[in-house]
Amino acid sequence: MTIRLIFLVLAVGMTSTPAAGESRHDESKRVREWIAEGRILPLERLLEMNRERLRGRLLDVELERDDGRYVYEIETIDKHGIVREIEIDATTGEWIDEEVDD
Repeated sequence: MTIRLIFLVLAVGMTSTPAAGESRHDESKRVREWIAEGRILPLERLLEMNRERLRGRLLDVELERDDGRYVYEIETIDKHGIVREIEIDATTGEWIDEEVDD
């Protein structure tokens, strides 16, 4: 399952691309419920926790369920045009992986 988050306003303004048969409103509601239930941390908190390690401008964020855990996949671009894909555990904020896009 993948939920794509597109940020209009970085702190809160998110919309999502719906999964098959699910509206954007339904997906957004589901993500808010997961945050309220403590299943995942709000993205803005994870970005703040990892501010030192996240370099550049935010391009894209996806929330996925991977190997039984929720993971934020964050894509950034730095001032040199280098694109990085970062995976952060959505429940704990743990930095999982970072790859440079070719």
